[in-house]
Formats: sequence, C-alpha cells, structure tokens
Amino acid sequence: MFPEHIDQLRREAIEAHPHEAVWIIYADGECRQYANVASDPATTFRLDKRTLARATARGIAAIVHSHPDGPDCPSEADMHGQRDTGLPWGIVSTNGQDATTPFYWGGDTPRADLEDRPFRHGVTDCYSLIRDWYAAELTVELPDFPRDWEWWFSGGDLYRLGLEQAGFQRVEQSDAQRGDMFFCQIRAKVPNHAGVYLGDGLAMHHLTASKPFDPTRLPKTEPIHRWRDFVTAFYRHRSQME
Repeated sequence: MFPEHIDQLRREAIEAHPHEAVWIIYADGECRQYANVASDPATTFRLDKRTLARATARGIAAIVHSHPDGPDCPSEADMHGQRDTGLPWGIVSTNGQDATTPFYWGGDTPRADLEDRPFRHGVTDCYSLIRDWYAAELTVELPDFPRDWEWWFSGGDLYRLGLEQAGFQRVEQSDAQRGDMFFCQIRAKVPNHAGVYLGDGLAMHHLTASKPFDPTRLPKTEPIHRWRDFVTAFYRHRSQME
C-alpha cells in the first residue's frame, strides 16, 4: 500500500530516531509528518487532539508511525489503536541508519494470501491465518485480539481466554472435522500456537521460531500427526455446530 510514500517514510523515520515519528496519509494522497506529543516519544507516539480532529475531517487513509530499533511488528498498544480507529495503520522500523519498507494492517488493508505470507506477529501470524481462513472459507469474521510479541512469557493466555468471545467450543479430537481449530503448547506454560484442521489428517498453520518478523517462514499444510506431542485440544466454531 502507498508505494509513493515509501522513500519519505523511511527517510523521516531515520531522521527522527531514536524517537518515534508519526504521519498521516490523507485520502487525497498527501503524506504529512506531525509532531509526536507523547510524554515518552522513544517508546510510543501520540497525535495532538486538534491535529487528529482536523485530519479526520479532511479524510484519513492511514496512520503510520516508526519503531526505533524495532520490533518490526505491531505492539499490543498499536493493535488497540488500530482497532479503535478502524483505519489502516502502518509501521516502519529503523535503527537510525537504515529503515524497513513500511507494512500495513487493519481497516481496508487487503488480506494476505493464505499460502504465501511472511510471518509477522500480530499481522500474519498463526491466529491471523485462522481468522483469514475462516473469512475466506466459511465467511465467518472472528474477532482479533491485541497482543504483544511473546505474550505467553508474560502471563498471557490469549487463546484460551478468547475462546468464548470468538465463538468456539471444545470437541474431541476423534470427532475433529474440517474447519476445527487446534491448539498447540510449544515450550510454554499455556497454548501459544494454533491452526486449522483441514480434514483427512491435514493441518494448516503458521509457525515461527524466535523472530517477530521472519520472511522465510510461510504457512504450512502438513499431516497433523507431526504435532501430536504438542496438540492440546480441538475446538469448533458455533457456526459449524449441528
């Protein structure tokens, strides 16, 4: 999205380092940087209320900010902010010398291809794959849950706590059918990975190793028995209940 603004965003992100820069991309095509009025601009950003009000009246196409020294994925606060505005949000990461190509999520951002998407936590991760599969295959819109990278190490229990809101009920593995969601617990105290059961013993999931952004990690479709030591439970969405 917005390829015409890539050079500007990268350049101004580098110039703002070690603080977060913030921009508004307008519906008429202009991209304008604004002052970050946060009390700690090195770790977060905030737009002046009057600036935001005027921009909203003019028409906002996207809100973009930088992440000094990463990570190259949204934080939980970023995900809350995007959800609250309903607009596409973008992030460009920089170390002060170079900057990444901005990525966007939320709002009317096109959904990534189900089979050819790099792993990016909070945007195209394991739960994002489930949400997009349900939207494409079952026309079911699952809620999103703002989350920080490695939430499972800081007391989070994202999957189990979100089950009721997302509309899932547990089923026996022996009764699993196409479209059921499965949980995995991998070197964690709580389930921290999930995927979609495709039937006929196959599973689709999107796993990373230790990076919040890894362009080499794409979704996989493979026999679910390979994950039998990690699968903890299967769940069915209420829309698929008989």
